[in-house]
Amino acid sequence: MPPHLPDDPTASPLAGIRALLFDLDGTVTRDGRLPAASLAALEALRQSGVLTIAVTGRPAGWCDLIARWWPVDAVVGENGALTLMLQPDGSMQRDDVAAVGPDDRARLEHLMQSACNAVPGTAPAQDNDWRCCDVALDFAEAVPPLPLADAERAAAIFREGGATAKISSIHVNAWFGDHNKRSSSVRLLEQAFGLSPSDQRDQVVFVGDSPNDEPMFAHFPLSVGVAGLTRFADQVTHWPSWLTRADEADGFLELVSAIRAAKDDA
Repeated sequence: MPPHLPDDPTASPLAGIRALLFDLDGTVTRDGRLPAASLAALEALRQSGVLTIAVTGRPAGWCDLIARWWPVDAVVGENGALTLMLQPDGSMQRDDVAAVGPDDRARLEHLMQSACNAVPGTAPAQDNDWRCCDVALDFAEAVPPLPLADAERAAAIFREGGATAKISSIHVNAWFGDHNKRSSSVRLLEQAFGLSPSDQRDQVVFVGDSPNDEPMFAHFPLSVGVAGLTRFADQVTHWPSWLTRADEADGFLELVSAIRAAKDDA
């Protein structure tokens, strides 16, 4: 199990970071809601010169609003299918990494229905109408929470049908293609913000909470999991470098406090 975040800010590797990448559900939220403290923490980081980038499995429609209204510099949505950046003139720069035609959409929806039939208690996620490139199966958001074993059974059905499937804290997301949170984040950081792959190793920190964040944990040496990640212990292969002591938004705030303390003492 990874250690907790370093206690000594003077010895913390977080002092030199230039970007914070963060998951949404179960990371900046608390009990399914977004506390004002999470937004205030992001605002404070931006004012101190740290880039803030949301990296989420949530749909394109939600990501457009987040890019426009939240204190963020960019959003990576649908597990890497697209990136969004609000421009100074108010226009939205959108980069679609993946495209889904009608046939692929029909296949995904068929697989989702098969998974719902095979795993009682699951349901199509209520945010599917705003998705462009994937589908989401709900096992713990608007339905009574199911065991993680049920989420894995549903994910296996998608995989058997040729789709990529990842489990978050609330959904099973499925799509066709080899993109993921890591591939699109690395590309965005380099092309939009001038952070080379070598820069990213010691100047970017990522925080998440579930198995769909594993590509980020595996890639970024400065990666953090909120405490609730431990409930996925049987599903996680690539752990982050550290865990917070607190869970959900409180763990996120713990990380932001550690970043600010390290920078103040640098």
